[in-house]
Amino acid sequence: MLFLVVLSVQQARFWIITSASILSGAITVFCGPIAFLGVAVPHLCRSLFKTSDHRILVPAVIFVGAILALLADLLSQLPGSQIVLPLNSVTALIGTPVVTWVILRRHSHT
Repeated sequence: MLFLVVLSVQQARFWIITSASILSGAITVFCGPIAFLGVAVPHLCRSLFKTSDHRILVPAVIFVGAILALLADLLSQLPGSQIVLPLNSVTALIGTPVVTWVILRRHSHT
């Protein structure tokens, strides 16, 4: 028996974006907020180096990710102070603007 399925593109797009958001949130919860840099750094490198060539992006993501992780650790310990901030709050401060910028930029291109 043959069934015809009518698929709304708008509705499919909504459910794909919703499920991807839920999945990325779940991964961040289980892997830790430091993994949030793993979401932000590739987009940041692609914008900084203005290329999609993986031969350039893979080493760039490795180095920029390491630098941002070290910067976040340095900021979380606040040199000269006895206050230690949670590392996940500092990585969120670094990664959130980048991810927000990527989402807004993609939305303006469509």
